[in-house]
Amino acid sequence: MNGEDLTELLRLRHGVLRALTEQPRPRYELVDALPDSKSTIYKGLSQLQEAGLVERVEDEFRPTLFGVVALSRFDELADTARFGDLLADFPGGTVDPTALAGATVVRPDETDVERHLDAVWELLENADRVRGVTPVVSPGYVEQFRALLDGGLGAELVLPEAVLDSLRDDHADALTAVAARADLYETTATVPFGVLVTVDTPRRMAIELRDGPLITGLVTNDTPSACDWAEATVDRFQDDAVRIGTGSGEGKGL
Repeated sequence: MNGEDLTELLRLRHGVLRALTEQPRPRYELVDALPDSKSTIYKGLSQLQEAGLVERVEDEFRPTLFGVVALSRFDELADTARFGDLLADFPGGTVDPTALAGATVVRPDETDVERHLDAVWELLENADRVRGVTPVVSPGYVEQFRALLDGGLGAELVLPEAVLDSLRDDHADALTAVAARADLYETTATVPFGVLVTVDTPRRMAIELRDGPLITGLVTNDTPSACDWAEATVDRFQDDAVRIGTGSGEGKGL
């Protein structure tokens, strides 16, 4: 069986395989556990057994190791599909798949148009220190971020040159106040999306997805591999950036 046939079989029969993964069952219990007709379940069971995903041990059917692994991969693919429209325009290789495994997508909706923004502030408010890189800074966020810094939040931020130039021109006082409390870095590199990661325990990361200056969605995750990827992403931009100001007075200055 090739990969395409296996994917199609799992699409049609994943419910049967999942029920057996949860608990080995005889056929009659499987019929009671699933909403499908008996004939559909029996046919699916036969197909899964023929493909080597399920085996019969005495009167019970149970998944093989191949079946367990195949279902796990199928679930990962289905989970990744939730990000398709959000990540479709990203350059290839910019987001490691490990950052998406087990992640949560937060989007605005009709009942709460700022739900994704609330998730950003919740991440920051519950952190002791945050590191990040972002392609855009909305002016209204500068004062909110400044208030968090006043409350004791530690931060390392990498910002594009054009963003800092705009803040210097239009929000110089707020930028100076932020630079006095946070480690700021200026980069000439293209930043395709925003990344935030808290470095204290528990660690959490977020990918900010934007349409111009607006955050259109947020992908959050707290797995170690996702947080490691987020820190490595910030490191990559920070290593090529110029330090322009810190609370300790280091850097070239604003």
